[in-house]
Amino acid sequence: MSRTTRPLNLLLAFVLAVAAAGLIAGPATAAVTVRTYETDPVGQVPSGCSTPSGAASAVVSSTRGRASARSLRVDDPSTTTITKIACPRPAQQGAELSFYAYPAALPNGFMVDLLGHQKNVTGEQPVFHLVVDGNGRIRWYDAANWTQVAPAGTVPLTKWTAIDIQVPADMSAAHVYVGGRYVGDAGPVGVRALADITGYQFSSDGTPTSGDDVYLDDVGYGPAVNTPPPGSAPFTVAPPVTVDQSTTPVQMPNAAVIVPHGTGRRVLLAYPAHTDSSATNGTRFAYSDDMGTTWVADQAANPMPDAASYNLTRLRNGDVLAVSYHTYMVAGSGDLKAEVDSSVSHDGGATWTTRTGMMTTPTAMRTISSVTDRPGSPLGGFVLVHPVVEDPDGTLYQSGYGYYADDTKYRQIVLRSTDGGLNWTVAATVAVNPNLTTAAGYEGFCEGALERVADGSLLIVMRIGSYLPMYVSRSTDDGRTWSAATQLVAGPDKQSVVSVYPSLSLLPGGPLVLMVGRPGLALLTSPDGSGRTWTRPVEADYQNSANGVLLPTGANTMMVFGDRGANWSHPTPDPYSVWSRVVTVNR
Repeated sequence: MSRTTRPLNLLLAFVLAVAAAGLIAGPATAAVTVRTYETDPVGQVPSGCSTPSGAASAVVSSTRGRASARSLRVDDPSTTTITKIACPRPAQQGAELSFYAYPAALPNGFMVDLLGHQKNVTGEQPVFHLVVDGNGRIRWYDAANWTQVAPAGTVPLTKWTAIDIQVPADMSAAHVYVGGRYVGDAGPVGVRALADITGYQFSSDGTPTSGDDVYLDDVGYGPAVNTPPPGSAPFTVAPPVTVDQSTTPVQMPNAAVIVPHGTGRRVLLAYPAHTDSSATNGTRFAYSDDMGTTWVADQAANPMPDAASYNLTRLRNGDVLAVSYHTYMVAGSGDLKAEVDSSVSHDGGATWTTRTGMMTTPTAMRTISSVTDRPGSPLGGFVLVHPVVEDPDGTLYQSGYGYYADDTKYRQIVLRSTDGGLNWTVAATVAVNPNLTTAAGYEGFCEGALERVADGSLLIVMRIGSYLPMYVSRSTDDGRTWSAATQLVAGPDKQSVVSVYPSLSLLPGGPLVLMVGRPGLALLTSPDGSGRTWTRPVEADYQNSANGVLLPTGANTMMVFGDRGANWSHPTPDPYSVWSRVVTVNR
């Protein structure tokens, strides 16, 4: 075997020059052992590596090398066998894997894995699982679906391309560089916490596909890289603080607000305490008087302890408004009315007045679910999500989604209230299109996050399905009409943003911030506050159910909230928990 070592004391100018020339895969780091295969026997598996059971061997080849005569060849001529090589290393916290790839033929793709162990899960397995597909895209797998890291053409055919995968010691994500340029992040398989990293492996795309032929050279492996990638510069994300934990579900926090308290401020947070089902209900309530350093459970102050979920907003007059997520069909209304439960506090959340109003639709609804959390009361046609947006005259706008009677996919609407959030009418349908896509997971437009942005327009970001692109629409006439929904794209490569439960807020200092979920939770910012251009998504936290909420706390600061998995997560969280993080938008 042939190995070299990158020393720590390289002159900075030299490092930058080499990186700029594309001669190394990413930023200079601690010593990384690089394998060139020059003394490994041709036609053999390199020493220190092995062929996993049932796989065909990847072997040393003299057909080509990046800067020498030999390389490692992953050639897959078979429709029944994967070509694979595994290279174990001592267990460590975090890692760096760098290499050059030359796809001679790539009809399908090739896989790159970091191996290791998940916490509380027996057995070694891929803990970061990436693919370079036949179009030259890089994607990663979270045990449920694939998410794009870099677009088509990132890794071209018949050309040596430097790829560097850097995992910090906390093993929360893998930062991916191509040709020395940071292109994005990959999360851990299963979005689970990791115990260690124990090596790496390369493989062909799988069976029954065949025809992939890839050469790998200058394969480097070394310790964790803890330097944040340049693309994360818009945000500084603090470590998580536990808000609550339980042996029974506490998950998907989606309601937070700041109120005056004494000489300071108090953060109020509500979150569901039941399984993710329309037939279950119950919420918990907590507060923090030190901006998230510590949290106190306060169920006695919970405005809606028996609701499935609810949204919180502090209004311009200082009142705090809680609006129930579920609505309930009104018998005898021709399915044109649904009850809306809400609660109002005039004293910063110390006491609450509960009430029931109505939402009225211009077209008959059909119930959003065949089950209900209130026996004898069918759910209404729409659920209400996210905080309300308030105009100076007190007009309130509320996001909702669901069904009119003839809808086959979700319809995204905006409702309007002129009586403080007691009663609601439909201001407009933002988007509905049952034929937008043939993707299997298409649900329709839903979960719209609504905000009044810097240019005065109303902006809404919407889900259409798990792992599918998000869509955006804008209104310049106070919600009466909306632009045609278009895909939300971000970053220098204009990649589509995916996929569920967006949370959107304009910070007092000017930036518009968006948090999106699945996989994990990621943050984007529109620096001018308009929402017309967005920075690349940056990991906030990957190990969660992908449902969370953000809350502005200052000119350029906010808190984000999430969980450690839902009742459907595998393995089941033990314990369930809800967390907060402080985030700064760097300007």
